[in-house]
Amino acid sequence: MKAVQAAHCSVVIPTRNRPDPLRDCLLSVARQTRLPSEIILVDSSDDNATEELVGSLSAQFPASFVYQRSAARSTAVQRNRGAEASRGDIILFLDDDVVLEPNFIAEIMRVFEDDTKGEVGGVSGTVVGSGYGPPSRLNGLLLRALGGRTEGSYAGRLVGPAINFYPADGPDAIQPVEWLNGAAMAYRREAYLAERSWETFAGYSFMEDVHLSARVARRYRLLNTTRARLLHKCMGSTPQDWGALGESMVLNRHAVVMHVLLRRRPGDYLRLFAYELLYCTMAQVKNPARPWRANLQLLCGKLRGVAKLLRGESPHRAYFA
Repeated sequence: MKAVQAAHCSVVIPTRNRPDPLRDCLLSVARQTRLPSEIILVDSSDDNATEELVGSLSAQFPASFVYQRSAARSTAVQRNRGAEASRGDIILFLDDDVVLEPNFIAEIMRVFEDDTKGEVGGVSGTVVGSGYGPPSRLNGLLLRALGGRTEGSYAGRLVGPAINFYPADGPDAIQPVEWLNGAAMAYRREAYLAERSWETFAGYSFMEDVHLSARVARRYRLLNTTRARLLHKCMGSTPQDWGALGESMVLNRHAVVMHVLLRRRPGDYLRLFAYELLYCTMAQVKNPARPWRANLQLLCGKLRGVAKLLRGESPHRAYFA
């Protein structure tokens, strides 16, 4: 592992059918105090609106601008294709609905360049308004039952059946974490390409960022910096198929728990199913913005996911050897 000095940064953005938030994202990249060496946009849209947007904006960017079409409609696959085409020492992955503060890239790169021993494999920025908050007493009891005992704060932790918590937000803080948020996460090139996103994560690839970063954490340190800040405008798109989303929640979290964290005892399965079917379902029912039909479809999808696991039908089984 080598230190990164005067490193070059490649920005990779997977996108699909969202030219309006993408425009704001790209303009925020163009306003950075430290510009990337290149921007690679991997587009799986159904129309040409995104390609036309790129044509209208690319002349405004001093950095190299690469546009790729993707037949695969998968954030995981699109990230891999962008990484393969990149040339930077550091690969910064952005969701298409984020807006970066002007010093975001400079602060991310500073963490890597200050790492003289080359121990840091990945760094995430801080989503404004999404910092860690201690759970209520009831939630704390439930989390201890589902995730096992933990000392102190859950901030930045990945506990039990892959329950992931945002890092703490605070002034001028760089903190160790156990996973990186896919909205804005940067990796050493060699660290990412050694692990890569599993291409069996379909669609918007629920938990793919956790799965990837937990694998990188087996060899490298992961850090979060509150000096690199961003706004996540959409926080994901509204799914057309709630049942499919529910199924992917169970199947993808299972891949993290059993095949990355290696928590494979019968009790680990029970905690996984209890977390998805009971704890998460109760939390979703309390969401007044979500129709009851959506919650019912989500639960039915999760039950299908459990049934597939019990039959040994995980979509990720090709990687389980």
